Amino acid sequence: MQIDKRMISKWTYSIFITYLLLGIYVLVVAIRVPFISISVDTTSGQPVIVDFYYPDWAQQQNIEKGDILLTIDGKPAQDFSSIQRYSLARSANELTISKPNGEIHNILVQHKDIPEELYLQVIFPLFYFILSFVVAIYLWQSKKDHQLTNLLILFLLTCSLAYISTGASARGDVIGRLIIGICIDLCLVIFIHFLQYYFRYLHIKWPYINTKWLYGIPLLIPCFILIEVFNSKFNIAGIVNLAMFAVLVLYAIYILLTSYLRTKLAKIRLIAIAFITPFLPFLLFFVIPEILGHQPILKSDVAALFLLFIPFSFIFIQVNERLFDIEYQLSRLRYYSTLAFFSTLLLTSSMMIVFLDQLSIVKITSVFIIAFLIFVACFYIKEQLDYKYRKVIFSSTGNYVHNLYGAVNRMGKAKNQQELLNLFKYEIIEKLGTASFTITTITEDVPISPGEVSAEADMTYLLLHDTGEEKIILKISHALHKEERLWLELLALYVSMFIDNLKLIEDLVCEIQDMKDNHDTQLPWLDKLLWTITEKEKSILAQELHDTILQEQLHIARELDVLAGSSMIKKEKVLNIREQLLNATKDLREYCENLSPPLLDTFGLQMALKKLIQKVKIRADFILATEIERVQFHDATLHLVVYRLVQELLNNAIKHAEATEVSLKLQATHRGFVLQYDDNGIGCDIEDLLQSSTSMGINGIRERVRAFNGNIAITSSQNEGMHIFIQIQEDVKSND
Repeated sequence: MQIDKRMISKWTYSIFITYLLLGIYVLVVAIRVPFISISVDTTSGQPVIVDFYYPDWAQQQNIEKGDILLTIDGKPAQDFSSIQRYSLARSANELTISKPNGEIHNILVQHKDIPEELYLQVIFPLFYFILSFVVAIYLWQSKKDHQLTNLLILFLLTCSLAYISTGASARGDVIGRLIIGICIDLCLVIFIHFLQYYFRYLHIKWPYINTKWLYGIPLLIPCFILIEVFNSKFNIAGIVNLAMFAVLVLYAIYILLTSYLRTKLAKIRLIAIAFITPFLPFLLFFVIPEILGHQPILKSDVAALFLLFIPFSFIFIQVNERLFDIEYQLSRLRYYSTLAFFSTLLLTSSMMIVFLDQLSIVKITSVFIIAFLIFVACFYIKEQLDYKYRKVIFSSTGNYVHNLYGAVNRMGKAKNQQELLNLFKYEIIEKLGTASFTITTITEDVPISPGEVSAEADMTYLLLHDTGEEKIILKISHALHKEERLWLELLALYVSMFIDNLKLIEDLVCEIQDMKDNHDTQLPWLDKLLWTITEKEKSILAQELHDTILQEQLHIARELDVLAGSSMIKKEKVLNIREQLLNATKDLREYCENLSPPLLDTFGLQMALKKLIQKVKIRADFILATEIERVQFHDATLHLVVYRLVQELLNNAIKHAEATEVSLKLQATHRGFVLQYDDNGIGCDIEDLLQSSTSMGINGIRERVRAFNGNIAITSSQNEGMHIFIQIQEDVKSND
């Protein structure tokens, strides 16, 4: 298993490193040379400009239709393969054009002069690249070993690579074309693979094509691209790529719609919405018109913006109960984005007023985006700093709140009232720098409330604690300034609570000690508290077992189903292992139900008891006669008490009674119930039974009944069976 985890870890690191290297490469290609996409006509022997991808930029640079493109980056335009094959000048840092009148113009091409190209092919892809990497790392760290999470990470990374490589591909870079050609189809195949695993996780039948056959589709695209690179007459790679993309999108939509109509599951509807919303506009506005040879409704880089929503919409999908708390993360992002938006709006508005004639719309927009991101980052940094130094609030005269935190921690270790007051004196001397104070106990009334500071002349009074019979007063022989008084008032509140708690603990210790001295004395509240805590722990344990071990075993069983269909292994052996695993799962499920009966919360006590009695009748060797009346209580824990009592009585009958007949009666009374158990078994000596350390069942029943102020009577003797009478009256006043 350790070797497997190491191998998985190496593969994961390799995937992330490959993503970074390829992403950085295509981004560098896009940043190094601006994209211009000028169409030319070469029929006359010279590249004559006929159309522009960015007409506003062309107008600013005085480039017009009919101009002759002489050189690109200092080289003759006719020598470029994109001019020869596609009649297109893709990218350039410098252009030389000739006007119809023979005038020569040298044009320096910069990203900032083409804001549409800068945002759509550089800034947005760079932002998306970094954000996708961060989210993928977060998902991987959150749940490394879950197959659904791994597929979601791969889907996210391939979507990101497909998007950020559009700039390099548009510039004619071969690696960029290969990356987008593979990733744009691979991300859809991974998504369908994700659906196949997700359906298996939901126990939904998968009647569609096995995903492993679809992985051959992305491998075909590089073949077409490489053939096109080496054969100028072959020019269908782009159309084939888009056609494959369209088929996979429509197939994924078909899977989602048909499976939702078949199952009506809300989770599948959520996935369908999350998939169709970003993919369908890109398909309709760009891909289909391009395949049909028509002018796309939206340009490719504009239509690709819809794909930005893909990965993050799928983070909402709870593939394994919950991947991580996305709602909390989004609430923080909304909060900080709102603050950053108004702060940035104020900043840019001020800049526009001051530099009205010097800043263009492009520059203002750039400043706004950069400032917005900086503000958001600053708010996140401030959050971390506030959390790290949350105990420290500085003031002009000293760090009082931080000292208060330390003082409370130190005083919280006091074991009695005198030790607490001594520690309180020490804190006053250390912080206020004075020993001119006294702490006295008086019985007469004082005109101040507990925790309130009163100043008279050069004296300061503070009532630390008031029990009604006595008051603890602090007197300081000089006046305090505002922050010292605030510190003292806050610390006095803690001291008062500490004294109350210490007195309560002392009373409880005395009460328990009295119970030890007098064996007949009972503490029902303590027994009830311990029993309630035990039941809560059992419920937590049952939930943990159900959500971890049981789910893992079911997952292994499904994997064995897959292995059983293989001809490479012995089917009988695999099926035998599967049978053993399912038996273990059945035992574990029964164990969980015994710890925390699921029917009790879902269908009520009556149904839970019915299920329990049915199980006992199957297991037991005796005839079980039951008479169960419907009981209702204000205190919900009493339903669990009844269930546990019946469960332990019947378990005791199975293990120890050796009876042939057992009867059980549950009768409802006014605000309570009566439970009567009888069997004709071997019986026992009651005194020996109650003193025996092995009689955990009967003693557990007695403790439960006593915890709820109930009465229990046990009668039995050798070979005369056992008879147990239990009566519990609900104490409505103590329900809380």
